[in-house]
Order: sequence, then C-alpha cells, then structure tokens
Amino acid sequence: MASKIMLPVLDDRLLLIASMVREGAIPLDVGTDHAYVPIYLIKNKICKSAVASDINAKPLTKACENAQRFGVFEKISFRLGNGIADVHPEQCGVTDIIIAGMGGELIAEIIAKSDYTRIPGIRLILQPMSTVQELRGFLAEMGYATIEEKLCRAGDKYYTCIVAEYDGVRREVPPVRLVVGSVADDESDPLVNGFLEKTAAKMKRRIEGRRQGGLPVAREEEILREICELARARGYEIDTEAL
Repeated sequence: MASKIMLPVLDDRLLLIASMVREGAIPLDVGTDHAYVPIYLIKNKICKSAVASDINAKPLTKACENAQRFGVFEKISFRLGNGIADVHPEQCGVTDIIIAGMGGELIAEIIAKSDYTRIPGIRLILQPMSTVQELRGFLAEMGYATIEEKLCRAGDKYYTCIVAEYDGVRREVPPVRLVVGSVADDESDPLVNGFLEKTAAKMKRRIEGRRQGGLPVAREEEILREICELARARGYEIDTEAL
C-alpha cells in the first residue's frame, strides 16, 4: 500500500511568503530552489498552477523531483532562466511574482530588467535577505506602491516580506522608513518590538563604525532616534545605552 504523501514542511520564512500569495493566483517563484512554496500553494488549493524558475539546472532538477514526489508535477511549469524576462511569465498568465532568498539590491536589479513587473495588477512578493532599505528605496523611486509588509523571525534574525504593485507614482520615503518599513505600524504583531530593538542595535553599531572611520553620523543618529520614537509610541522603550 502506497504511503500517504504529506505537505512539504515550510519554515516561518517560507510560510510568510506563501501567505502573501493571492488565492487563485498563478505565482512565479524566481530562484525556486526546492520549489516548496509552489508545491505548498498547490497542495493547499490556494493556487491551481504555478511557475518555478531557477538560473541553475541542478536546483531546478531537484524542484522537479520534489513536485513529482508530492504529486503536483503536471501543475507546475519549470523554467531554466535568469530573472523574470527569460522565463516569459506572459505565457502562463503569471499574476504574482515571488523573489526571495537573495539580497535586496539583486531583487531590485531583477525587477528593473522586466517590463512584466510594470503591468498594473501584477503583484510582487519580495523577501530580501539583506539590504532591504535599498530595495524599499528602489521601489519608491521607480513607481512601485508598497501594499503590505509583514515580519517573521528565524533564529535571531528578522525577515520582512514586502508586497508591491506598480502604479507609476514615484514616492519620497523618510530615511527611517527605508530602514524599518511599515511593520512598526502593526500594533498586533508581537515581533515588532524585538525587530525595532535589533534594528536600533544595528544602527548604533553603524554609528560607532562611522565615527571610528571619521565619517559623519548625523543622519544615522536621527534614524536611531526615530526608531526609538516608533518603539515608544508602541509602549516599548529601547535602552540605547544597553544595546
């Protein structure tokens, strides 16, 4: 008797990404690796089909094997290609584009090279591993509206998932918001206080490093002060001396 095939196990980071995909969407998972997110979305009947792409053949082969193992191979289109344009998302009617597991600057570069991301209604689900402030700056400058941001935590590291859509409106974002985004406004998220404190600690280290290098720190000090004010507005006090 064949054993029952269970769902792929997603960690909190991947679960957050999956939760941002719209029901009934056709997602494209750029740099899919094991294809666990597309498999999860289809197995949970959130999506009927998906596209999984990777620049390298080896992880794409593994993704195909996983899709076969979980019984959804026929519902996922596997594409070997770089970024979005090489994958030709229009052929599959892609509505939601997932780009995660890489730095914010690389994510921005991938978005910039694709005209498809500038079609109204196409949703971007972005989870940078680093340089998130650079990604937020790019989105604002290039006319992508941030619809939602949510946090998750893996170990001692916090990750932000950004949902954005193109509307052509260029925005000016305060420096502190480039650093922390809009998650500080979510009064119901228990992760926010810890995220703000950890971000403040990183900013304090940056200030100390710049001082040692003889560089100006006024901008960084203002950002640190505003991070503490955001925390205080939530009823949480950050002790910058103890950071």
